[in-house]
This record gives sequence, structure tokens and C-alpha cells, in this order.
Amino acid sequence: MGLLDGKVVLITGAGGGIGRCHALACAAEGAKVVVNDLGGARDGTGAGNTMADAVVAEIVSAGGEAIPNFDSVTDYEGCERMVRAAVDTWGGLDVVVNNAGILRDRTFAKLQPAEWDAVVDVHLTGTRNVVRAALDALKMRGGAIINTTSFSGMIGNFGQSNYAAAKAGIYGLTRVLALELRKYGVTANCIAPVAKTRMTDDIAMVADEWGPEQISPPVVFLASDLAKHITGTVLGVQGQRIHLYEVKTNDGAEKAGPELWTPGEISERWSEITDWGKPADPAIDSGSDDRISAVFSYFPAGFKSAAVPGWTANIQWVVDGAADQTVIVEGGSARVQSGLHGTPTCTVKIASDTLAALFKGEIDAAKVFMTGKATADNMGDLMKMGMAFDFEKSAAAYAADHPEDAAAEEPAEAPIADVPTAEDLVGKRYDAGYWLVDQDEFEAYARATDDDNPAYFGADAVAPPMYHVKPMIGLMMKMATDPSLQLDILRLVHGEHEMTFHRPLRHGDVLQLRGDLRSVEEKSSGKLVKYGVYGIVDGEMAMEGETSYFIRGERKAGGPKKPRAAPEPPPAPSFTLAQAVTADQADRYAAASGDDNPIHVDPATAKAAGLPGVILHGLCTMAFAQRDLVRRVCDGDPRRLRSLGVRFAKPVFPGETLTLKVWQGEGGDVAFATENEAGKTVISNGRAIVE
Repeated sequence: MGLLDGKVVLITGAGGGIGRCHALACAAEGAKVVVNDLGGARDGTGAGNTMADAVVAEIVSAGGEAIPNFDSVTDYEGCERMVRAAVDTWGGLDVVVNNAGILRDRTFAKLQPAEWDAVVDVHLTGTRNVVRAALDALKMRGGAIINTTSFSGMIGNFGQSNYAAAKAGIYGLTRVLALELRKYGVTANCIAPVAKTRMTDDIAMVADEWGPEQISPPVVFLASDLAKHITGTVLGVQGQRIHLYEVKTNDGAEKAGPELWTPGEISERWSEITDWGKPADPAIDSGSDDRISAVFSYFPAGFKSAAVPGWTANIQWVVDGAADQTVIVEGGSARVQSGLHGTPTCTVKIASDTLAALFKGEIDAAKVFMTGKATADNMGDLMKMGMAFDFEKSAAAYAADHPEDAAAEEPAEAPIADVPTAEDLVGKRYDAGYWLVDQDEFEAYARATDDDNPAYFGADAVAPPMYHVKPMIGLMMKMATDPSLQLDILRLVHGEHEMTFHRPLRHGDVLQLRGDLRSVEEKSSGKLVKYGVYGIVDGEMAMEGETSYFIRGERKAGGPKKPRAAPEPPPAPSFTLAQAVTADQADRYAAASGDDNPIHVDPATAKAAGLPGVILHGLCTMAFAQRDLVRRVCDGDPRRLRSLGVRFAKPVFPGETLTLKVWQGEGGDVAFATENEAGKTVISNGRAIVE
């Protein structure tokens, strides 16, 4: 049995050097291989069949299966022929390895336009051509894309401006592919190899013992099911060393208030702007891996299995400046292993000095994440970790056994002038990048909200107005977890949401996502935070709105509540509609919207949060209202719905029956509310404008 048994692999530039080694290694693990090679020289001139044929012969003589292809990656139709050869011969395609490349090294001042174009065409455009030609086939099988970047592209190298630019472009392309193709189960990763081949034979820095065969094991790994959870990664390979390339940002410096930075201020704070952080705490870092392992061994001392019954997790802690650790939760217990083991359900990144402060009791565990001193990529596991682990108990157990690590003095508090107030932060802007609108996604969103409107399906489809939640959920989470605001996400509830729709979204639109902080207001029972959200297409505002969060706190003293006057009964609604919430509604909506907060999908977490069970997303209930308003008030045309807003009043539970009440006014104004079967309002202050 081989790691790649049954898989079909297309490898470009596979007639010699690294590509040949990839082909032989994949075939040895059971893959069927398309060996592509133009057969040209190192500078890209010439062509021939000999190289690809020779590698195919090697594979076949060893008992494997392979076919040759002699097309150029710069020819898109040729790339389609490569893919078609795989599909016609073996019924599909599982893996693409983009390895084809040429060199035209010259200093930038002497580099001719043709030399730039030739290198970029083969490396960057060639990679694009092969991936695009193979995309449908890869999506059918949840396949893998393995691209080739380089040290030059990631770091830079003298005399290789064309090559470095192309390889840097491949890195950026791969990162985007990883984001866009995750939903199809397709992974996209890079290798950055350094090996002695005909391409590098005259480069002295490449050691003779760094052979091309050493590059292929990571490729086989990334092509196999062992790496199905890995995407967007760049592995550097030099001889027997495998390492990670990663683009990082530091904490930098932020100026309080609305005034723009001045060049003088930038100069004065340059050391702060460019600081990568203080050295790791010697109590943790200067000892050994045994010391950091000793710290983590106290995690189980604070584990409370009853808080999250049935929870299973693999939480990998990547510790900057010390040994990485894995915390495994299963069967009602927690254990720790030094190093990274298994497939993570959550990855936490933390600096060793922060970890030391945590286990000395100098900082609160919740604030470690709220202030951005540690990050986690799975909100569900992060919330459960907060409920299941008593970090104070773990810290106390560690401190009792390690009095020598006790803090010598209380940490100094930052000067008040350096701590921005809420008023200082108002106006802060948030950038959530870009989102490619995909019809498969908005059709799935419509189905998850039981909406069969034909406007969302077919050749001329538009997205449901509430589909904006899918691309914006990351932006909303980024704003809610902004470390400078220190909002307690475990006590955060969605208060209101209102959107204005200037134009519908269609398949292929590139949606630019932006946000800003509009206000922070202290209430008697908590804090109310309001954000603006914006979606821009082709430089024009497609949608904009406001979303607010309420962070529950202890009610402030102020005497008993004043009695409110009884409201006047509302007039009879224009019409009402019933909605049955299915048992799996929250699960379906979580999958379609990307909002997988565990209180919506995990009964144990919901109960730990004080709820009788999972609750439906408020935005899903809002989407039900959007669906019915489009059907009844807009005559089925979602483009007529110009704005929609609600206040989330009470939770909705799967299995309930909801009733939408609608009051149609003059000039396109519509008011509505949603009640549960007990007559309690779950959505209030509903308002819409219909064109």
C-alpha cells in the first residue's frame, strides 16, 4: 500500500531534476503520473520529447503507470490537454504539482523586457494556466495543488528580479487559492526548494550534497491524505532540512485619536513601529524544551470535564521562543504532549513570555486572547477551552512546585496616557480584504434559509440580500474580537443589524470588505458597541449598514427600574406568515453562513452558557423575514428590497414555530416583527424599504 494509491498526479517540468524526482517518488507511492515536460533548455529555448519519455519509461519499468505530455505551460490549450490526458486515461485528477521553470538571470538594470516576460510567463502565468485548466477536475475529487516558489521569491536574491517577482507572485496566488478553494476540499500549498540541478549548477551557495531527490518527500506528503488539513503553507526544503516560510506582522504602534500621523511622529516612534517584541522570558526560554513541557504539564490540573461533556479536541500551541505543545481532550480527560501531534482542531499562537506571565498568575487567561497576546483559529474550541480549563488553578499548581519562577514584583501598569479610551478608538477602521462571490455559496445560503426563490438559481441569478452575512462574518468577528476594545466574547450578544442594498451581488463579483467603529456606550447592564460595515464592488458601494453588539455585565447600581407605560396595541398586520424551524436548521445555517459559534451547533456549549440548548442564529431569523418580504412585498424580486433592519429580542430554538407579522405603509416603508409560538417577540423593530 502506498500513500498515493489510486491518485492521479500531473507534474509539470517533470523530465529532469526536481520534477523527475517528484514523478518517481509519487509513482513509487502508487500514483498514476502525467509526466509533462516541454523538453527545452534551462533558459526555455528548444523543445523535444526525449526527457518526458525517459521518465515515463523509468516509472513503467518499475511497475508503475505513467503517460507523457510535451505541452508548454505557457499555452493554455496545452494545459487543457495535460488535464484531459489524465481524465481520459484514468478517469480524473487528484493532484497538480507545478514545477516547470526557466532562468534568465541578469541584474535589473541590464534585464531586457523579453527576459522578464519569458520568466514570468513560465513560472507565474504557467502556474495559473495549469491550475485553471485543472480546477474543475480537482474540485470533483477534493484534490491538492502544490506550487513551487523559491528562496528568491520569499527573501530575494541578487540578479533574479524576474525570477523573484514570478515566485513571489506564486506565493500570493497560492495563499488566495487556499482561501477560495477550502470550501471544495481542495488544498493549495507551496514548496520552496534549494537543490543542485542544471538550473542551479553554477550557483555556489547551493551545496553539492543538496540533491533534488530530497525535495520530493514533502511533495508526496502534501499530495497525500496525511495533509488534507494543511493549506496555504510554504515549506522550504534544503537538503535534509524542512522549514516554514511565513509572512508576519508585528504589533506595531497605533496612534490615539483621529489626527493623521505626521512624518515626525513616525520617526520618533520608529523603534516601536518596527519592534518585534521583547526577548522571551528567561524563566521559560533559557532553560530547555523540558522547562516549557513542565509548564504545559500543569494544564490537566485545571481541567473541568463536567463543563464540556463529550468535548474532543486537539489544541496545538505554537510557542514563539520555546517548544510547541499539543493538548489533547478526549474521553473526559486532558493530556499534554511536547511537540505538535495529530490533526489540530485548533491552533493557538502565543509568545513564551506571555505564557510565562500566564502561569505566574500575572495576567488573566481571558485577557490573553482578548488583548491579542495569543490567537486561536477556532472560536468554538477557544470558547470551550475557556469553560473547561481553570487557568488560575493550573497556575497555582505550577507556582506551588516552582517558587523560583514567582514574579519578583508586580508588573508596572502602562501610563494612563498610553491607554486609548473608547472615545479615542471611535472611527477606527477595519479591513477584511476581498471575497469572491460564488453562486454555489449563495444558492446554499438560500437553501439553508428554506428559500426556493428562482431569482437565486440559474444563469442570471443574484444573491439573496442576506447572503452578505457569508462574506462579512469574518469582518464582524474581527471587529468583535478587536483586542484594543477588550470585549468579552463569551458575554457578547448580537443586538441589532441593519443593511442598505445599493445593488445585488452576482457570481464573480469581487467584494471589498471594510468596517469602522461608530460608538462605544456604557449601559447600566453592560456595554453597547456599534460598527459600520461596507461592501464595495468595482469601486462602488454595493451595500452598507450598521451592526451592534451588547456585552452583558453586572447591572450598575441605580435603584429599581422605573415602571414603563403600557404600549398601545399595534394595528392589525397587513399579513402574517408562519415558519417552522427545523431540528437541523442551526446546523444547516452554520454551514452555509460560516457562523459556527458553538452555542448554535453544540448542545454542551449552549448549556454551559446558560441556555437550555442550541439557539438559532439571529441572522437566520432575519433571513426568514427577508425571504418572506421578497416573496410577498417585492413580488419575488430581491432587487426591490433596498434596506432591511432588525433588533434581536429573544433567542429562537430549533423546533419552534415562528410567525412573521408585517405592516405595509406608504411609499415602500414596511414594518415587521417575528414572534415565537408562545407569543414572545424574537425580532422587534423590523423595518424595510421596498422600491
